[in-house]
Amino acid sequence: MGLNLKDLLKPEYRDIVIQCHDNPDADAIASGYGIYLYLKDHGKDSRLIYSGSPAIRKSNLVKMVDVLEIPLEYVQEVPEQDLLITVDCQYGQKNVTRFPAKEIAVVDHHWVSSPETLPRMQEIRSNYGACATVVWKLLTEAGYPVDRNIRLSTALYYGLYMDTGKLQEISHPDDKDMRDDLITDRSYLILLQNANLSQEELNIVGQALGQYDYNEEFCYAVVEVPPCDPNILGLISDMLVEVDVINTTIAFSMLNGKAKLSVRSCIREAQANDLAAYVSAGLGNSGGHLMKAGGTLDGECLKREYRARYGEQEPAEMGRFVHQLLCSRIEQYFREQEIIDTESNIPDISGMRLYRKKPERRGYVEAKRLFPIGTRICLRMLEGEIETEVDEDTYIMTGIDNEVYVNRMKDFNEGYDKLDDPYVFDARVYHESGEVLPKYRPIARNILNGMIRELAAELKSCISKDTARVYARQIEHRTKVFTAQDREKYVLGTAGDWLVVRESNPKDACIVKRDIFAKTYESCSLEEA
Repeated sequence: MGLNLKDLLKPEYRDIVIQCHDNPDADAIASGYGIYLYLKDHGKDSRLIYSGSPAIRKSNLVKMVDVLEIPLEYVQEVPEQDLLITVDCQYGQKNVTRFPAKEIAVVDHHWVSSPETLPRMQEIRSNYGACATVVWKLLTEAGYPVDRNIRLSTALYYGLYMDTGKLQEISHPDDKDMRDDLITDRSYLILLQNANLSQEELNIVGQALGQYDYNEEFCYAVVEVPPCDPNILGLISDMLVEVDVINTTIAFSMLNGKAKLSVRSCIREAQANDLAAYVSAGLGNSGGHLMKAGGTLDGECLKREYRARYGEQEPAEMGRFVHQLLCSRIEQYFREQEIIDTESNIPDISGMRLYRKKPERRGYVEAKRLFPIGTRICLRMLEGEIETEVDEDTYIMTGIDNEVYVNRMKDFNEGYDKLDDPYVFDARVYHESGEVLPKYRPIARNILNGMIRELAAELKSCISKDTARVYARQIEHRTKVFTAQDREKYVLGTAGDWLVVRESNPKDACIVKRDIFAKTYESCSLEEA
């Protein structure tokens, strides 16, 4: 079942402990602090604890607890509790000291390996970048005024900041919403953000910068870094990508059997988040944006990959194998791609077939109904973000699978008929495991002042005309298309997706995912063609 914070307020819960994982990080501390304050403000006494060995010594965490006045306790024994709440971890896992309790609750953002072991009360949003976002979401859903406590707001922001590589690995829109909405104490944040590098870590940075591996053909660098705080990886990759001959870089470190990655790119033809997803495919997870991204390669997945290649149980030096694997995947990434820039490279339509749109219902809203003309806005959705400026003829539309995109009045009128009824938006999201993930309803945000408009509440219905025709072909390898609407970010297609070119405008080309294409288009007859 899901968890409502009101569930924690039952009268029978007199002795309550909130437990961070052993050797807690900023995200765990911030998450526990949020639940602690909620209970306190509702008349419930609790303790915020962690255990394991050793007690925290990192200067930024010590300062975080001190300046934000977080009542965190280091303990080795705890008597049986009425309720024990684990944050940023799951009860019974190896990184959590086991303490007795009559009832267990779990609040986390990591994937669940054994669902059958979870307690009755649990809130696990495994597509979030930080547990702090899970707690923020629970607090806001419960009507708790997070921003009335500047220390709590700052703690939650810092938890997200640290768990997403200084906000460089954010992918879920709820993480972005929390980042944008929280009111923080900037002086506290600056203090914490500048307490991350010890003298020992400075030596690690210097060592790594002197031993990177450089590929001259594709201008990338890869470097293994001794075990360190993941944020040190970001510092190293930031410095490497500033070298004049290096366009992309990956710094990685082996931590607890896993490989933590920091990815950078300074060229538009290789987005950092795309590269991170490519090298992590089948081995772990990733997140980020155009220039900065990161990821984690799972230890067991790496061992399976090694056995598949070499038939041995596991490598003597996992770091060396990961280094070779990353170099191989980056080279493959650059070799197996086609780049189409519609401004200078009109796609060749010879050999393409003509298709027409099926009469499908879509949602639309004129952007000027949401914001004044001239406003720079960000459209945020699960698939990513689009930035555009509101013009007289800007239309915001949803596709057949509720993806969001921008259209122009001329193209809209050519391809759609308006209907009188509102559009019903279904924001359900399913993970490949079959898990139904938390809903996210796409928003439009004024970039200048942060004002938000929820799109689903504004959409009207339209229906596509079957007279709108396109040329299309199925692609056989990774293809990146720079469209007329966005000159900086490409639309990525993989084998099986479709390259689509509007019949009336050969420069209007895009990628359509294979499942969406099948739902949206049908082949024209020979007579029509």
